[in-house]
Amino acid sequence: MVNGTLSVTPASLTITADDKQKIYGEANPPLTFSYAGFVNGDTEVAVEPSITTSATSSSNVGTYEITLTGGSDPNYAITRVNGTLSVTPASLTITADDQSKIYGEANPALTFTYDGLVNGDTGAAVEPSLATTATASSPVGSYPITVTGGSDPNYSISRVNGTLTIGQKKQSPSRSRSKQSIRPGQSSLNLQLYRLTGR
Repeated sequence: MVNGTLSVTPASLTITADDKQKIYGEANPPLTFSYAGFVNGDTEVAVEPSITTSATSSSNVGTYEITLTGGSDPNYAITRVNGTLSVTPASLTITADDQSKIYGEANPALTFTYDGLVNGDTGAAVEPSLATTATASSPVGSYPITVTGGSDPNYSISRVNGTLTIGQKKQSPSRSRSKQSIRPGQSSLNLQLYRLTGR
């Protein structure tokens, strides 16, 4: 009799980097991976793979590869599948600042305020335009300040209009003076005595 040999070959195992998503300006989420193909109650390989991405908290909106490297086990023939980290736009609100003026005055400078900038950003890539229907001759009332345009690939922009309020012009109080004439031969002192006595 001649003995034979039973060869046990490695089982196939796939390690897949899990896809992730984050908002522009946020720290990267924890990077994880999943196994498919374990047998015999195994739950991990002898040497786990490393997992990295080139994306950082300041990375622009876009997709970045999550890369698996290394990882080994004598009982498994390992296949590695990279994943994707998606960076999505952050929310940004652009609000027209409310303004006021007095009737007849020129319009004040129109300004706006950002709310939601991250990563040290100081403004949108393309700033918005501001306009109002009010003019120097517009009557007393409220007029919209409209925000239009403005864009940035890293932000999802909301625009909030403001109000220009025109107030009444204050009238200066008028002063009335009574004039008294002095007749020939009458001094100002006599005129004052006349006012006191009526004669």
